[in-house]
Amino acid sequence: MKELTVAKLRTVVESCVGTDGSTTRVDDSVLDTKWDELGLDSLAVYEVVVRLQDELGVKISDDDIDTFSTPRLMLDSINSRLVEPAGP
Repeated sequence: MKELTVAKLRTVVESCVGTDGSTTRVDDSVLDTKWDELGLDSLAVYEVVVRLQDELGVKISDDDIDTFSTPRLMLDSINSRLVEPAGP
């Protein structure tokens, strides 16, 4: 089963916005911190989500993206979409 981990999210964030020190590194200590406080604006968050959609094969609406105000909310929502349905 696929899972979006904190490490994977950190890698995607860094690939989208870089590691120049203007953003806080995504790790367990900042999961409940708002993206803007971590240095990511809404466009950067959108870019992260688009990359995750491509890599994980999930569909996420723009309305859902608007609810991802923290890394934890993004992780939880995407991981809930990755849960495979129960068999017959």
